[in-house]
Amino acid sequence: MDKSYLWKRHNIYWVRVRVPDKVRSIIGKSELSRNLYTSDLSKANNIKHSVIAEFKQEISRAEKKIDKSIDQLSKEDRLKEFALEFRSQSNKSSQDRDSAFDDVIQKKVLELYGQRETEAIFNSHHHDWNGQDASEKALKATLDSYRIADPSSQPITLVSQEFLTEKKRDLQNSTYKRKAGNISNFISWLGDTDIGNINKKSSGKYVSYLIQSKNLASNTLSNITSDVGSLFRWAEARGYIDQNPFYNLQLPKSKKNVQGRRPWSNEEIIRFLHYDKIELNDFGASAIALYSGMRLGEICGLKKSDISEDCFHIHKGKTSAASRVVPINSVLKTVIKKLFEKSKDGYLITDISPGGDDNKRSWNFQKRLGRIRKDIKLPKGVVFHSLRNTFTTRMENLGIPRNHISQILGHEDGNMALDVYSGGLAIEPLRESINKLTYGSGMDLLIKKLVICLKNT
Repeated sequence: MDKSYLWKRHNIYWVRVRVPDKVRSIIGKSELSRNLYTSDLSKANNIKHSVIAEFKQEISRAEKKIDKSIDQLSKEDRLKEFALEFRSQSNKSSQDRDSAFDDVIQKKVLELYGQRETEAIFNSHHHDWNGQDASEKALKATLDSYRIADPSSQPITLVSQEFLTEKKRDLQNSTYKRKAGNISNFISWLGDTDIGNINKKSSGKYVSYLIQSKNLASNTLSNITSDVGSLFRWAEARGYIDQNPFYNLQLPKSKKNVQGRRPWSNEEIIRFLHYDKIELNDFGASAIALYSGMRLGEICGLKKSDISEDCFHIHKGKTSAASRVVPINSVLKTVIKKLFEKSKDGYLITDISPGGDDNKRSWNFQKRLGRIRKDIKLPKGVVFHSLRNTFTTRMENLGIPRNHISQILGHEDGNMALDVYSGGLAIEPLRESINKLTYGSGMDLLIKKLVICLKNT
């Protein structure tokens, strides 16, 4: 059974979290620990998570003090950070704690908002109040701070921070930012209530709000509810709630007419390759996708050292099946040779700048390819990724076995016996299959000829 963050002292389990060296001077300790008052490992695992979250929040606040990022937060977020710090450090009885928080929170609100706003926040609820009403944002943040400071409550902000801290190491930066943003938007809409008070009705109202005010496409709506729902699935598994309110949520079908991806026609391929501003990288990446079915990210990640024995060696990808060897179609040999000759940095697609949240080599390059498609007025459904559709459709029409196509594309086969027990096809049958691929003798010859005339960059 899991014993991470746990240690046993005199037959009782404690939580222990190491404090990073750079913040030890602020926290004053090399580790944070707390008695869980149980000798039962299963019970200790159930109750340790909220303690770990508090410790990690304390460390995070110390880090923010060092890098000054806390000064960049809004007044409302700084007030909540203050409440979190009080919660983690308070060891008083319930009555003493409430009284102490009343004193310190008023001083903090005064520091952040000034005298007039502070008086409104703490007094405007009285029937004889004659002053100006408090700012809605400031009042809400103050009420949220009271909830956060109470260790018997589980505000959704605190639980979501624990969830995101745990998930950050498993997610790409772009995925993490999207998920954190969607959860933050949900909390802003709902308020920082106790997570146990959120029910199916709450989730249904949020979906209605998104539909009525945002006019979202079906896939976007599904992604948002999936991101928020992942927090509640995790919270249910951790024992914070009994049931995920986003489970089995019925979403409406989109009425928008969204054009899906489709294979490129030969005429569209020729228009793209004949465009007068196309360069060697543009041409090379597109030709490789046409004759290998590889993703743009995989193509941009190829180094010259990844090409040997007339094969592309792809070392990593979205799934275990994405790591594979793809034989090089004979049509590509002229293309590969010229890319090799012009490479400046060891990459096949050379001299491109990475970008985006995940610093991917394909990020800026993909935008460039998109601008080219827009310039030559290709339909919206005809995108670089649909070259995989083009490749797959051609291979299927040639009668290539499905498991050959799946292995070349880096997909699981869908056949349980093959997926679990097969070590993969030997390279020669795959080479035979991929060399059957043709876009017609005229198109194949055109690609070999055009690449010779292209600009080098």
